[in-house]
Amino acid sequence: MPRDGEPPSLLASVDRVIAMSHVTPNPHVAVIGRHTLPFVLALLSHGCGGVRSLRPDTPAPDCEHADLAWIIDVGDAHELDEALRAAHRRTGATGRVVLEDAACRHCLETLRQHAADAGFDIVSFDSVTRRLMLAPR
Repeated sequence: MPRDGEPPSLLASVDRVIAMSHVTPNPHVAVIGRHTLPFVLALLSHGCGGVRSLRPDTPAPDCEHADLAWIIDVGDAHELDEALRAAHRRTGATGRVVLEDAACRHCLETLRQHAADAGFDIVSFDSVTRRLMLAPR
């Protein structure tokens, strides 16, 4: 168990994200961001059915459907917009999107506008981990 002020382990984060997103037990996940390898490995260890790593500023050669898109480590508003568009393409009308550590980088109202522009609504906010859960409009 982490001490006060320490972030939970990545495996615990995966468990929490899977639980809060209400996806299938072994979801297909797209991890979008710059430093995705630890997240990809943790998701694979969790037993996810398929995991893809995408960079927000690089076109992906495929567009495989994902039940969940997990956006981590985007640098600025432009990358956030690119990541949200990529997440929308991957998750379609039924998937969920998690924005990792979002509240400390952008104000909530700005995030709400970015999400709306990409076709999402904010459906929950985890204040402990600063994660936003998005769902298609």
